[in-house]
Amino acid sequence: MIKNSNDISKIYEKFPDQNPNPVMRSSETGDILYFNNPAIKIIQYWEQVKDRSFPKSFFDNVKKSKQKLAESSFEIRTDKKFFLVKSVYVEELKSYNIYFQDITAKSIISKFPDQNPNPVMQVDYEGHLIYHNEASNSFIKHHKLKIGSLVCEDLLSLVGEVTLTSSFKNSRVNFAHSIYDIHLVPVKEFDFIIIYCTDVTAEDLVRKFPDQNPNPVLRFNKDFVLEYYNESATYIIDEWGVSIGQSIDRWIISKIKNSKTSHIKKIEHEVGHKTFSSDIVFTPQFNFYLMYSTDISESREKEMILGKLSKYFSPQVFSSIFTGELDVKIDTRRKNLTIFFSDIKGFTSLTEKLEPEHLTNLIADYLTEMTDIAMKYGGTVDKYIGDAIMIFFGDPKTEGIKSDAVSCVKMALEMLTRLSVIKKKWESQGISDELSIRIGIHSDICTVGNFGSKDRLDYTVLGNGVNLASRLEGLAESNTILISDSTYNIIKDEIDCTALNEVTVKGKLQPVKTYKVNRVLSKHHKTDIFYEDEGFLLNIEEGKITNIDVIIDNLKKSILKLKSNKREKR
Repeated sequence: MIKNSNDISKIYEKFPDQNPNPVMRSSETGDILYFNNPAIKIIQYWEQVKDRSFPKSFFDNVKKSKQKLAESSFEIRTDKKFFLVKSVYVEELKSYNIYFQDITAKSIISKFPDQNPNPVMQVDYEGHLIYHNEASNSFIKHHKLKIGSLVCEDLLSLVGEVTLTSSFKNSRVNFAHSIYDIHLVPVKEFDFIIIYCTDVTAEDLVRKFPDQNPNPVLRFNKDFVLEYYNESATYIIDEWGVSIGQSIDRWIISKIKNSKTSHIKKIEHEVGHKTFSSDIVFTPQFNFYLMYSTDISESREKEMILGKLSKYFSPQVFSSIFTGELDVKIDTRRKNLTIFFSDIKGFTSLTEKLEPEHLTNLIADYLTEMTDIAMKYGGTVDKYIGDAIMIFFGDPKTEGIKSDAVSCVKMALEMLTRLSVIKKKWESQGISDELSIRIGIHSDICTVGNFGSKDRLDYTVLGNGVNLASRLEGLAESNTILISDSTYNIIKDEIDCTALNEVTVKGKLQPVKTYKVNRVLSKHHKTDIFYEDEGFLLNIEEGKITNIDVIIDNLKKSILKLKSNKREKR
């Protein structure tokens, strides 16, 4: 209970007019009993001065302090400000004390959380810093700023422009070691400016780094309009006849449009008298293409020269020389090789019937077909001697003695098969002579390597093995492959052969057994038979059989004798 006027005075002291914050007092029915000067703008905003009553929604929140018997807090907004309102019911006066706290800045700041990855700041129209988020710390520290201080000169001049024009402003500013795009947005309602920053350091570097690149670099947008080129790309631009702001070369545009990827690698294109290899990359982050080019004119010229030189070497030898596996010096070694010789039967008489040009075309076509087959099987073409071909397997690269020999024989079989195609070509050109070849193959240890002088070398094979292969080719029948017993013993598990007569060869003391190659054996079919048991041995090597009828007769007799012995034991 209020005891005297002094008590009432003490209560009224809670509402001094000097209080910088709005203060009001309400009756229990919502009438405005008191307000200080800072509260006048709120009263005017409500437009309730005439009847001196609070807005219903406002007073409903105020009354809660009596209902709860405790302080009640809630937020309101006027035209430009936000307030935190605290209502306290005073039992002695049967009224409500209402205190207002301006939280406008706090409400605005809540829109710019520290979690924002980009710098965000707020300044007043004079350039004083009101707020900054955590992402702005590097800028704040670099310029030694704090809340209430003026921002740096670069930003201050931009703030001045926005203050004068009350319009948006975009610019670019260096923050410490980073580059930012700056967007200044005036907020007239609250008399401050929001500064949004975007880090464009990476983009700026991407756009500038090609200047130092010694190779041509071009940048064009998604509409293929040239935006930039470095000094090294001047030749390309001049030859294209374009400039900044114009479309690039049509051929490049078509390549990009037809590509299914955003990265086109190593496309070769002619520009003027030069050849370039270019990579084109689309950068979606910046919405442009970068074209990196390399002048390969010199390397292409060298490749053309090497291409011409390669025609004088077997591909295996050429490759070994340029990979460093084979030294260009006089150097030989002994190795197990399989040697192949072939020639066209009756070629001499054919040469007498044809004109030189016609003959050259025919023999070139034949040798090309045969050489392609040799390359397929990994043979080293040693030389062409007119219509004759010498090939060997086992150097400079080898797959093993057996694999080399088998590959050589398979190559020879495919050459015979290919003859029918070549023969039809010849017939279409009026050549009626029978096309047939002879092939000789022998496996032996030979001397292989670089022979010759210090100024001229020949990569070839020497030895009796070479002579024997050449001799077998001369003894072979038309369209027949004649091999020595040494080759036969290596390949007999995979190649079907027929034993022929022994031949005497110069340089060999003993006659040489020869075999005619028939076909490649099926993996599931083997003509040789071998079986051994106690008291029994059967070993049939079909390729060596010369009198099959006698062998069959002896097998029959053996079977009858075994059956007879079986009955006697019973």
